[in-house]
Amino acid sequence: MRQHTRITILWSGLASYSVAFFRELALSQGFRIQLIFQKGDTEAPYEAFDLSFCEMAIEDSIEVRQKLQSLVDRFEPDCVLMTSWAFSHFMQITRKLRKRGVYVVSAIDNQWRATVKQHLGILSAPVFLWPSIDTFFVTGERQAAFARKLGYDDPLFGFYAAEVERFFNEVSIAVRPRAFLYVGRLVPVKNISELAKAYRLYREKSEKTWSLRIAGTGPLTDDLKKIPGVELLGFVQPDDLPGVMKAARCLVLPSLWEPWGVVVQEAAAAGLPVIASYNCGAVTSYLHDGVNGYIVPPRADEIASAMTRISRATDEALLGMSRAGVQLANLWSPSKLAAYFNAEISERMAAGPIYRRRARISNGAREPHSQPAD
Repeated sequence: MRQHTRITILWSGLASYSVAFFRELALSQGFRIQLIFQKGDTEAPYEAFDLSFCEMAIEDSIEVRQKLQSLVDRFEPDCVLMTSWAFSHFMQITRKLRKRGVYVVSAIDNQWRATVKQHLGILSAPVFLWPSIDTFFVTGERQAAFARKLGYDDPLFGFYAAEVERFFNEVSIAVRPRAFLYVGRLVPVKNISELAKAYRLYREKSEKTWSLRIAGTGPLTDDLKKIPGVELLGFVQPDDLPGVMKAARCLVLPSLWEPWGVVVQEAAAAGLPVIASYNCGAVTSYLHDGVNGYIVPPRADEIASAMTRISRATDEALLGMSRAGVQLANLWSPSKLAAYFNAEISERMAAGPIYRRRARISNGAREPHSQPAD
């Protein structure tokens, strides 16, 4: 193996936490990075990221796709990290590279839900996935269950890691503004209508109410505009989010469906108690019910009840939740993730085809001790 591992990263829209992980791979682990990424979501208009740590960083486009295979071939990667199997042009590239012995890892944040689509994926995996992907990089145990059903018994764990050091602050939760905080897109899957109903219910049943700060944009913005106590912040850039969390006392994430939800770890790192629906994947690692917040069904009455419990809690109780959340959040970080990824990938590439066969028939998956258990 060459002294510095060459990795081609085929990615969708960039986020601050994914860029932080890639940066750690380059700066602390010595990877040489070729990054192909897609344009970000218009509902999350991030400012341009500093990608100077990459040897090559190219935005995916129709024109780029015509020469993408040759660009990757010239880079001669030792391994590939792919955002998912949803992009056919990425899959075509990894199928060709894997035939040459390049080790291919695909990320996955989908929870196993036993849907028809997932069952069809299991049936097609030997033909569609196995020739193009060596293993999956999962966020937690719910995602690992899906990976195993697809035929990958030894996935990598801990795919998402918040930039915990950026979010930590020493301002006591007891002296922060009395405000709930929602961070995310304002779209139906985020359960915005139930959040609005929940906040109205909360205000009706409480004498001294907290405000609700909304950090995000989307088509459901109007559903929140005329509600007393609601403050619309618009889209918040990653650099500004720690300051926004510093000015609140609790995060609320009531999603109908949230494959993971890095914001849960970010909020815990900022010392915020968290109210989140059990549909959010990250609650398995970063939210212990009754310890640093509450896990609730995604219904207005349940969300409102949890908001009431938080706002009526004593300062001492809130401080206990805050400290517990910080401890959970700090179990995982981009630097720990990069070190773990490097160790695992080095071992698997060194083992070659023998490991690839063994991974398919092993009886269990190894999970890093530093990744919080689900």
